Amino acid sequence: MRKTVCYFFILFSFLILAGCSPADQEPRPVLGDPGASVLVEEFSDFECPACGQVGPALEQLIRLNPDLARLEFHHFPLSYHQNAFRAAEAAECAADQGKFWEFSELNFKNQKNLTDDALKSFADYLKLDRTSFDTCFDGNEKRARIKADIQEGLRRQLSYTPSLYVNGQLVQWGGAEEFDAYLKSLKE
Repeated sequence: MRKTVCYFFILFSFLILAGCSPADQEPRPVLGDPGASVLVEEFSDFECPACGQVGPALEQLIRLNPDLARLEFHHFPLSYHQNAFRAAEAAECAADQGKFWEFSELNFKNQKNLTDDALKSFADYLKLDRTSFDTCFDGNEKRARIKADIQEGLRRQLSYTPSLYVNGQLVQWGGAEEFDAYLKSLKE
């Protein structure tokens, strides 16, 4: 009986661990104070014009006030943006070399040209190790991460980008000043 319980426990532990995908175990790109009590989650698409305005403004707000909140980036490439998924993969490959936010900035600045060739030129511009980047990007190593983010967005019933959550609550972007005031009110 004791042996059966032990085998059951081992099998159960294996099944639990097998359910954890590598995408769940990778650290998420975070900007600001990692220990901040206020969490801002941004669901974004690199080809979305509104995301190209809100994302950089939000990042600047957090950079200017790093103790205000922590910003977590989640990919939510919309199906009708043909290059958004690949741009998300490329940004995650850049994250492996500590350049997620810089790569994202280039993606937003070049929303109309996010071809594979353009994304690889961004890697050169940021002086990434191209062998590592190309292996990651060409091998679709970050596909599971992007799909996991999409699934999380679908679970939350997202229908647009950018979508912002503050401490788990969906909030509207009303501009940097208004959002800054809102975040500061949460810290008081």
